[in-house]
Amino acid sequence: MIEIAVEAVEKYYGANHVLKGVTFEVHQGEIVGLLGKNGTGKSTLFQILAGNEDVDGGRKIVRKGASIGLLEQIASFPADHTPNDVLQEAFAPLRDVQEEMEELEAIMAHQPSAAVLRRYGELQHHFELQGGYGIQDRINRVCTGLKIDESMRKKRFHVLSGGEQTRVMLGKLILENPDVLLLDEPTNHLDLASIEWLEEYLKSHQGTVIIISHDRYFLDKVVDRIIEIVDGKAELYPGNYSYFVQEKQARYESQLERYERQQKEIKRLEQAAKRMHDWAQRADNEAMHKRAFNIEKRIERMETIDKPLREQGMSSRFSEVSSLSKDLITITGLAKRFGPKIVLDDLDFRVRRGERVAILGTNGSGKSTLLKVIVGEENPDRGSVNMASSVKWAYLPQIIAFPEPSWTVLDTVIHTLRLPEGLARNCLAKYKFRQDDVFKTVENLSGGEKSRLQLCLMMETDVNLLLLDEPTNHLDIDSREWLEEALAEFKGVLVFVSHDRYFINKFGNRVVEIDEGKAKNYGGDYEYYKERKESLAPVSQGRTKVKAASQQKSTGTSKRKFQLESEIYELEERIGAITVELEKLGDDYSAMIDLYEERIKLEDELEQAYDLWVQSEQGD
Repeated sequence: MIEIAVEAVEKYYGANHVLKGVTFEVHQGEIVGLLGKNGTGKSTLFQILAGNEDVDGGRKIVRKGASIGLLEQIASFPADHTPNDVLQEAFAPLRDVQEEMEELEAIMAHQPSAAVLRRYGELQHHFELQGGYGIQDRINRVCTGLKIDESMRKKRFHVLSGGEQTRVMLGKLILENPDVLLLDEPTNHLDLASIEWLEEYLKSHQGTVIIISHDRYFLDKVVDRIIEIVDGKAELYPGNYSYFVQEKQARYESQLERYERQQKEIKRLEQAAKRMHDWAQRADNEAMHKRAFNIEKRIERMETIDKPLREQGMSSRFSEVSSLSKDLITITGLAKRFGPKIVLDDLDFRVRRGERVAILGTNGSGKSTLLKVIVGEENPDRGSVNMASSVKWAYLPQIIAFPEPSWTVLDTVIHTLRLPEGLARNCLAKYKFRQDDVFKTVENLSGGEKSRLQLCLMMETDVNLLLLDEPTNHLDIDSREWLEEALAEFKGVLVFVSHDRYFINKFGNRVVEIDEGKAKNYGGDYEYYKERKESLAPVSQGRTKVKAASQQKSTGTSKRKFQLESEIYELEERIGAITVELEKLGDDYSAMIDLYEERIKLEDELEQAYDLWVQSEQGD
């Protein structure tokens, strides 16, 4: 059954023709991804579907009785409202029923009557049928999944950060459970655990969902179909994001082939008509002129195939300097706290040549703080951070600020890179800053534009170590793919914080998870990290039980066994990471020799640790 139909929808903002005859249908129970470059009208379309915007042409049809819920990015509530109050608003109709039931209970306590009892029974049946007695359990489950903890739930809603407010509004929308969910960038501000929870929720959700997202891994996991807005119109793809990428390329190649074939045919016909006109003129043959005119009319009647166009992408690559050091960053015993909260606690961390390290962890675990300490933006409370003398680093922070916010984009590049205006303009054009864009002041740039400008400044500088904090935030899919192409050719070392699992899988050859202030190492990409975490979960629970039981025996023996198990785990992970690095080094024989020697040493240490662990088992 059709849930929503959009037929030839037009939308103008002044002279800007945003939607130019958009047509598509969404059926009940479908999960659809809505894609398109920034500014193509995706959010406008959501506002139309939600009933917040009118159309200037065409029509929108919604199934009779269907409710539509839109994830609002900006929300307004009374000043004294807490997140708990906001979440409870999802059950406002049931709360009204509950209040009437309480009023009837008071009446029945003094003046019971058949009419009151009947009405109370009707309300109670409705309340139970709608899950009224499980409201708090439902709220708790959603809050757990979206990491809305008890302390956040008690704060005033208006003092929460933008990301925290978005999580609360997403929770409210899920609890309202409308027939159609319109989710605009729902994974923004969620950590990996919350994103995975949302994926599982959507896959089991019975309603219809339309999602705007730049998270390609998320789209692959949840959507059944893709609708892409291109030049104000809708193009449909019956599959997930990976299917969309392949099919889009196939359609481009097919249209290009048909276009070239038609152009060849047109050229052949034009030449034939020209020859006939020439012959007719020489022979004074009117009939041949008519045949030539018929050929020209045939050309005019042809349904012209447009040449498929690809927007010119950003074309630049990181400048690089070679690094001779084996260890680029060495961190020992690092500790950092903010007030009473301990963020990093006696953390040890090392980055070696050839590595591409993904730093993961829940929101607030200290990932960004770690990068800030490495680059000197934050001072540690204890411990040391050492960079090799050969390191030339560049840093992309999560929140980008420029020293002179009133400068234009052009002025910023001229002064920072010390370029003449002509070269600065050429440089900016490679990053999609063209014409009047270069005269925008940097303080008025969008998040994506700030990222592009900062990347411009970084990529035009000689570096061998890149430190990136959420590098794909604010970038549309095309810009993410451009960044990935640039990083794929970067021969230096990469350390990055990201929730973008597609990006992590593509670049991470080692994952470091920040958990309770410590660094846990996993040699591999995100899929390996996830599998390893899942396989270790029951082992960890078993270790907890063993540790609890052993407290009744020898505390010293128990502690030593635990230390050995941790050492074995760390050694296995490091050996695995070196194996991955060796496969990627190619012909860099000097680096391979160093890594082989290190692996042999670590394998010896691992064998000794196993022997000691067996002895401790026998001792028990």
